[in-house]
Amino acid sequence: MFKMIIRNLNFNENTRTLYVEFSTDEDGDEYYRGLWLSIEEIEFYSPTIITEDDLYTIDEEFTLEILVEYLKDNDLPEEQSL
Repeated sequence: MFKMIIRNLNFNENTRTLYVEFSTDEDGDEYYRGLWLSIEEIEFYSPTIITEDDLYTIDEEFTLEILVEYLKDNDLPEEQSL
């Protein structure tokens, strides 16, 4: 697996989704990738049991763990230019 760096992390309580903006070592410094994860996807791909309340204080390390599991079953989102 490649190295990932979280650029932005935001949980929207209205839509119950987590937006993760990240880059990979493949992207270099000029690109990023954005991914919206529903609460159901987060619960499914989380390596541990997680509740919606946990998402208000989710940290980058735990988000990376979720992304790694998510990307085992899904393709990387498209690159976007900064």
